[in-house]
Amino acid sequence: MKRRIKHYIGVDPGKNGGLCVLRSDGTPMEFTKMPAGRSQISDWFIRIKSVYPNLIVVTELAQAMPKQGVTSCFSYGQHFANFEDAAIYLKIPYHEVRPAKWKKAMGLSSLKLDSVSACRRIFPAVELIPAGCRKEHDGIAEALLIAEWARQKDL
Repeated sequence: MKRRIKHYIGVDPGKNGGLCVLRSDGTPMEFTKMPAGRSQISDWFIRIKSVYPNLIVVTELAQAMPKQGVTSCFSYGQHFANFEDAAIYLKIPYHEVRPAKWKKAMGLSSLKLDSVSACRRIFPAVELIPAGCRKEHDGIAEALLIAEWARQKDL
């Protein structure tokens, strides 16, 4: 029996986050900064599911931040639910991981710059500067690192 290749969808939620697909051998297949709205996120997941049928979604657990307002927390919570909804709708296994857990396992601090540096080291061929941007996108870097954490854990 031929074994199907597994792919990990890494999600760094939030409007400045990122999405990626990482093959089980550690090869980044696709990555992007976070799409703007619910329908764009859904469209991305539907397209990814059609290309990579054996998927696992791993997203950083959403949590309120200090000094974040009630409206902002509610909006972020709604945005975060898009990933779980897409996974449920498309019947993709779904996991959440606390930032401290995956970052500790990857030897990182809470600094976004550390994530960018680690991503450059682990995935040197990945271009972290999206079209139209001038600096490296830490959301894409963290999405890739979340997927790599899941791959190493063999989720």
